[in-house]
Amino acid sequence: MEVEVQARGLSAAPFLRQHARQRMKSALGRFRYSVHAVSVRLGDINGPRGGADKLCRIVVRLKNSSLVVIEELGDDIFQVIDKVADRVHQSVSRQVGRIKRNGRGGPGRPNLLDSPELLPEAV
Repeated sequence: MEVEVQARGLSAAPFLRQHARQRMKSALGRFRYSVHAVSVRLGDINGPRGGADKLCRIVVRLKNSSLVVIEELGDDIFQVIDKVADRVHQSVSRQVGRIKRNGRGGPGRPNLLDSPELLPEAV
């Protein structure tokens, strides 16, 4: 799983990149065989004016070519990264569950137990 982190307009960018990379690997480690790449963008929207303007945007590309995109704003970039990491974990977990239920991301397969008319007749 490849994790790319870009930080623009933020002081302590090397520490932020490392923190974001560790949080993403921790949040998505369970899904490492389903995740192709992770892109993290960190930025300060308002610059030196301050406020709840720290942005963290995560794009997770799964191996079946689907995307999970999560964005969060806040005033403390470390807290924003942590919150986004939790949300990414939940979203990817849901998406991977759907893929597995539907058989590798293709069209949904009928569940034979839910549709008795699809069960083979007893001989």
